[in-house]
Amino acid sequence: MKFTAQKRESVGTSAAKLLRNENLVPGTVYASDLDPINIAMSVTDVEQIRREIGLNSVFDLEVEGKTRTVYIREITQSSLKPVIYNIALQAIKKGEKLEMPISVVITNDDALADPDGVVSTTLLEITVIADPATAPDTVEVDATGLNIGDSITAGQLSLPDGIELVTDPEEVVVTVSAPDEAPEDVDPEAETAEPEVINEKEEADAE
Repeated sequence: MKFTAQKRESVGTSAAKLLRNENLVPGTVYASDLDPINIAMSVTDVEQIRREIGLNSVFDLEVEGKTRTVYIREITQSSLKPVIYNIALQAIKKGEKLEMPISVVITNDDALADPDGVVSTTLLEITVIADPATAPDTVEVDATGLNIGDSITAGQLSLPDGIELVTDPEEVVVTVSAPDEAPEDVDPEAETAEPEVINEKEEADAE
């Protein structure tokens, strides 16, 4: 997939607001062999990239007639309204490896050894060194057969060949815990003690 961006000279908050008013998204292309390039992309293109390609994905970007293969480092957007603030891209060469995050996804959490266990992700993503063009979007953690109290560390994850783990191998990624204790049932027929009325007690003591 290929997209086009225009080079921009103006930077800063005011310039970024002007671009967004023109339905453009400010961004930056980083590279290991050249200075960062400030760009502006159509908001429609960035929305398509976010929706159809996603983070960590690779596509071709043309800037001033030159096409580079880039990988998506980050797309910053508002959590309250549909506004994309910025896009950060990394230019890469064929076969070049970069430090990048990969999301952690739990599978088969309904196949625990103890069905009462609750599986939770304590680390949403791990950091690896990989070729973005061939790296997976996610790494799966199979919860089949895990018991309450079990955990899986980053070093126990199954990574494809050619991918180097950067995250501490001892970092816990997934845990299985016991469910929260439910509150005791309250008998609706049970009598409820009347609250003590201070003034009445004082009057009784005074008599």
